[in-house]
Amino acid sequence: MKKNIPLLLTLILLMLLSLINNYSAKYISLDYDNYFIKQLIWYIVGFFIIFIINKINLNYLFKYSFWLYLFGNLLLIITLFWGVNVNGSNSWLSLGFINFQPSELVKVILIIYLYSFSKKYIYLSNLKYILLTSLIILIPSILTFLEPDTGAILIYIIIYISFLISRNLNRWWYILGIILIVLVIGSFLVLYYFFQDTFINIFGTTFFYRMDRITDFINGEGYQINKALIAIGSAGLFGRGIRNIPEYFPEAPTDFAFTLLINNIGLIGAVIFLIVYFYFIYLIINKYYLNKKLILPIILLLMIQFSINVLMNIGLLPIIGITLPFISYGGSSLISYMILIGLVINVKSIK
Repeated sequence: MKKNIPLLLTLILLMLLSLINNYSAKYISLDYDNYFIKQLIWYIVGFFIIFIINKINLNYLFKYSFWLYLFGNLLLIITLFWGVNVNGSNSWLSLGFINFQPSELVKVILIIYLYSFSKKYIYLSNLKYILLTSLIILIPSILTFLEPDTGAILIYIIIYISFLISRNLNRWWYILGIILIVLVIGSFLVLYYFFQDTFINIFGTTFFYRMDRITDFINGEGYQINKALIAIGSAGLFGRGIRNIPEYFPEAPTDFAFTLLINNIGLIGAVIFLIVYFYFIYLIINKYYLNKKLILPIILLLMIQFSINVLMNIGLLPIIGITLPFISYGGSSLISYMILIGLVINVKSIK
């Protein structure tokens, strides 16, 4: 555990930045009044989970990973029919005193199960491996799409791609994959632009609205991003402080956590945050040689989700509901990443 002290200390720094963000959020809206204390509680729970994971034999976790996978899909089915509707998406389960987002847990389960599957069937032909693992990803993706939660599906795809990369397939498989992705996206866009009634019948009005947000981005429009850019532009070198928010922007503690952070600590503070975050990733990369099949998806997940959120906040990508790992408010997301950090810390125990 002593060798992991730099990683844990860096995680504590990220926690402090997250708490600053969530404390300041109440000055944007009273709806965020209790976010600070909730995020603190989730971090305490998260560190306890890391401690527990470090003490257990992870080989048992991977041994029974198929049952975890079934459990994750069952949660998604329950959410689809009995979930709580938040912002037009049935992606939350109410546990009485808290709401829980199963898709966040499912991303952890997918990493665990795909790792176990890849290790168990290491000599499986590439064709069979691709077909079977595609099915593994497809089932939760369809269930999550029906909620709908497009951001979570993107996360699942990133996880899947990381396992394909670590499989070291022939380059023609990757070329074929790119062609298929282009064809699927092309067909999707044709439906959206030229057959909108059919698009709505297939995907529903909620998803049509989400596509409108993407086209608003392409056209340089959008209320959220305009407000966010004003907040970033007025922050200056040292920020405006946690009690001085010049512009209201929706989802400030979640989707726009990076904007809120810059407002609080300024551009210099944001540079320090970037250094801390990338040092955190660097410490995880140091574990890569111990078990690349497990560590690679965690690295890619953290890097790509971080990049998407930051680029969304500065207007270089459309708003697609991707949060900033360890900074954005949310117990489900935070706990899922704390579980992954627990796996990173205890990676030596995996045979």
